[in-house]
Amino acid sequence: MIEEKTEVPNSKVTTLGDLIKTYQTDRISTYHALRYHTRQNAASILKRIVAAKGHVELSAIKRRDLAEWYMDWSAGGKVSMAHAFIAQLRTISGYGASMLENDECERISSVLHRMKFAHGPPRTERLTSDQVVMIRTAARDHFGWYSLALAQAFQFECIFRQKDICGEWVPESEPGESDVHVAGQKWLRGIRWEEIDDKWILTHKTSKRQKDIQWNLAAAPMVQEELAVLVELPVDQLSRHLFPTSGPIIINDVNGLPWTANEFRRKWRKVANHCKIPKGVRNMDTRAGAITEATEGGADLEHVKHAATHSDIAQTQRYSRGATEKIASVQKTRIEFRNRKKFLHGE
Repeated sequence: MIEEKTEVPNSKVTTLGDLIKTYQTDRISTYHALRYHTRQNAASILKRIVAAKGHVELSAIKRRDLAEWYMDWSAGGKVSMAHAFIAQLRTISGYGASMLENDECERISSVLHRMKFAHGPPRTERLTSDQVVMIRTAARDHFGWYSLALAQAFQFECIFRQKDICGEWVPESEPGESDVHVAGQKWLRGIRWEEIDDKWILTHKTSKRQKDIQWNLAAAPMVQEELAVLVELPVDQLSRHLFPTSGPIIINDVNGLPWTANEFRRKWRKVANHCKIPKGVRNMDTRAGAITEATEGGADLEHVKHAATHSDIAQTQRYSRGATEKIASVQKTRIEFRNRKKFLHGE
């Protein structure tokens, strides 16, 4: 039997709108491999590109057009948005060149590869250890949000992204197994109790890089302090068996379910405002604060990169015993630095 071949929709792609539609509907497109929230964001940007430029013929798109589009998109200081638009153009033209073997897409992709676009100023904000303590205290003692205090402690001590701590809610149809389901949604990727062993070693697969990373929570004082509050015991009397054996760790104090990203950010901002933390400082700046503390404390920069699972770490890092030891050294250096500061300030 002769296998029927799927027709490549090359001839149907003549405008930018055609290309975007094909990119989003072609079953072999990388669009379908994107995580749910990433895909939703991409869809929003692509929709705006279609509305503004979808009618433009691919053959008519020249280097000057792309430069002018970027200028228009970045007007008024919207540099990040302009870069997001250009990133999508790079993606869809690359898809058209490789998967559709479209000559115009090949040309546009090549042009974009050679073009450089001005970047906006990098973020300089960071969350300091003192601010973390303020947020934890206010969240717990003023608002009664014990889980937010614990989440902030985990983020700062373990240099985790918010998604690694709180996880994310996605439709049931999305890939991934879960034991938490509500109203057609399921919860994925947050830290869980079964990831912590009897020696307080947390082993978690990071949400962005999908790398296994280990943290010794016994050497994470902020986490230990928040856990001690939960069981109303001194830190030196904490034992792993006092806590659940499985399930999400960070649970919304109001509804008993893992936090949604929007609700966590909204409540975190409310606590930060109460603590008079500048509006420009966000929860996302926790990682920057943790990394800065480590480097200011004298931790080896390569070791810090391991601890933060940055993209330039070798793919074998997840298997490296040395990587785990480097992460442990980062923890030790940070705590020693923090204690030196307290001593100098007479605390």
